[in-house]
Amino acid sequence: MKPVERIRVDRRYRDFVRFHTHVTYPEMSERREQINSLEVVKKLDAIGMQHLPLPIIWDGVHLVDEGKLAGKNEIERRTRLTYRMRMWKAWRLMDDFLQRSTRDAELYYRLSLLLGGIDFEQIHGRTDIDRAIANVAVIATAKRSLAVGIPAEKVAAQINWALQEVGGLEADEVELLECLPDESKLKPADQIDHSQMSVDRGVTAIQLVENIDTRGKIASLFSECFGGKSEDSAEKEIHPLSVRRLNVASRLLAEPSMEALLRISRVANEYVAFQPRFEKKMLPAADGDQTRMRMMASYDELPRMAPAAWAVKVASAKYFRYRLATKSFMVREKVKRSDKKQLFYAMLDRSKSMQQGERIYKLLAILMNRLRAVMRREAVLGYSFFDSAVHEQVMVQDISEAQDEIRRLEYDFFMGDDTDINLALREGIKRIRSVVDDVDAERPELIIVTDGDHGINVKPKELKGIMLHVFIVEENNEDLIQLAQKTGGVALQAL
Repeated sequence: MKPVERIRVDRRYRDFVRFHTHVTYPEMSERREQINSLEVVKKLDAIGMQHLPLPIIWDGVHLVDEGKLAGKNEIERRTRLTYRMRMWKAWRLMDDFLQRSTRDAELYYRLSLLLGGIDFEQIHGRTDIDRAIANVAVIATAKRSLAVGIPAEKVAAQINWALQEVGGLEADEVELLECLPDESKLKPADQIDHSQMSVDRGVTAIQLVENIDTRGKIASLFSECFGGKSEDSAEKEIHPLSVRRLNVASRLLAEPSMEALLRISRVANEYVAFQPRFEKKMLPAADGDQTRMRMMASYDELPRMAPAAWAVKVASAKYFRYRLATKSFMVREKVKRSDKKQLFYAMLDRSKSMQQGERIYKLLAILMNRLRAVMRREAVLGYSFFDSAVHEQVMVQDISEAQDEIRRLEYDFFMGDDTDINLALREGIKRIRSVVDDVDAERPELIIVTDGDHGINVKPKELKGIMLHVFIVEENNEDLIQLAQKTGGVALQAL
């Protein structure tokens, strides 16, 4: 993620940012075991967030434990106590008359109202401690946002939006999103097309720019919370998924095009025809390592009948002969598990026109959507980039290789010549035919992601046995859409 600009806080809010007065009550019932705040502190130290004051950790813990927000009078009392604890004795005597220790009470009350507007239930974690850590980061960000003058309603709206976007992300999605190149490498600032972005989001250009500005400020404050956190992926066990989701949320707020990536990935996966179809089959095999029971198919299988069948013969020979005549006995059969995976092959457009709008992000969305199936060991993925020619084939055998491939897909990579979709389709079919047996896969599907609007002369019969999925970004191509529909695949345009 690109470095964000530090936001200066007015001197008036110095103590409000440096210190913290907790604005919540803990849940007092004994219906559940309370979270140990010391464990939360240790975990915060481990991920580099040890600079946060203890009372803000109490707030994070209380909100996990279904605690309540304090009222205005209680917050004023706590604020006065917090500030007076840091005063010299002489200053405390003066404060009895000047009441300077309560000057930030109104700010803390506004913070309390702001926290009441944030949907903390959208923060998910493996444990309550993980949720508490994420809560602490959100509270610290909300507090700093108030200090830099962002209206409370905007802070709550943008944080809720970011939490909603990342709340459902699974570990494999987060892992892939963490591999994305910086926005400056995917979309230089001078190439950002606000008009296309506003059309995609259904808002005016003015609203879009305002949202981007607000989100950028909040993102920089999120980043301050994670200051000092190790980026070493080998130590993921100390970085809870809830915190990694917030790190993605910080990037989502800072990089507007990330929103398009998540949206396209989710839209694609809503279509049943585009969901991986992985089945574990049990096939009969003389050397099988497992045994299953099934109904008798022929009289040649008499030696394999279950022992209980012969007991029926002893009890009633007539009934035994009836069962035998109707082949209603169970027989034992040796089987071997077949783990053939589904084959996806993607043809990805790398022509220079893909640099426009948010097309690179949308292409990455489809690629990452299929990589998730590989990470879950449900599919085999191969892909090639194309422009006026089809480039080398990449077969994803290991997820670390896939991550390296994602990291190299920068803005300057998409510098190809004109787009030849017909060549890409025919070469994709050819490569699928040659790959399907080599990788022991089945049910091949061809995916094409392009912004080309050229005519198509490929016939459905050329795709016999292959389902075609088409994703046309920010353009339309009716010929390509109709071809995909004839094969039963997903066909989307103007993404």
